[in-house]
Amino acid sequence: MATTHTVAVALVATMTVPSLSLGQQLTWLELTERLERAALAGSGQELRAVRMDLLRQLIHPAEQAPGGSLLEYAIAYAGWRLANLSEVPNREQADFLDDAVERLETLVNVDPECAEAQALLGSLYGLQIGREPSRGAVLGVRASAALDRAAAAAPDSPRVPLLQGISAFHKPARFGGGLDSAERLLRHSLDLFSREPPDQPWPNWGRFDAHAWLGQTLARRNDPSGARAEYEAALSLAPDSGWVKFVLLPALNGAGRR
Repeated sequence: MATTHTVAVALVATMTVPSLSLGQQLTWLELTERLERAALAGSGQELRAVRMDLLRQLIHPAEQAPGGSLLEYAIAYAGWRLANLSEVPNREQADFLDDAVERLETLVNVDPECAEAQALLGSLYGLQIGREPSRGAVLGVRASAALDRAAAAAPDSPRVPLLQGISAFHKPARFGGGLDSAERLLRHSLDLFSREPPDQPWPNWGRFDAHAWLGQTLARRNDPSGARAEYEAALSLAPDSGWVKFVLLPALNGAGRR
């Protein structure tokens, strides 16, 4: 999987981000917990560092490390998070995005029934469309197909309707998206999260995201009280989220004053 693209991203991160030496290697559980803390805090520096440690796991697996498929998924997930952070430079976002797509395309070619990977790949295609709208016709079909395969393979995974809901939020209703679809999918995601033990083995991410995106959907639907309730639920899971505290809530407060 080590393409020139992947190696370039890894070298940049190695030069700029402190990570663990082999003597300090974390267990898989510790590593995924660190990954989630970084994701919820929206820390680009920490996400880069965790991603580098995940890349090292490909060569020096941690204690109780999973198989290669889950490790590749975790690296792609870290890239997805980094590609969504405004603090990450634009070119670096594109590098992380392309690397994550490449990893997951390889993974689903080997295991087409890997629903978590299919769903995340569909979301990554959506990000690529946002960066290059001219590719929308091709990538839109790929994104929809990946998300549909994920839903068929894992109807009980809350992350699948979460990513479908985010996609619907950004997609016009005439193309199968829209706020009605987004709200329905995000509420379904939260219903499935209510049945998933919070301490289940990783991947167990997404509760925070479901509340934050449902809040944005409700804000767009002129339901500020509903949106605020969802943002507060998101902050109960990630009290240090600058995205919610300094972007989403102020936008909601500003809308309420107009």
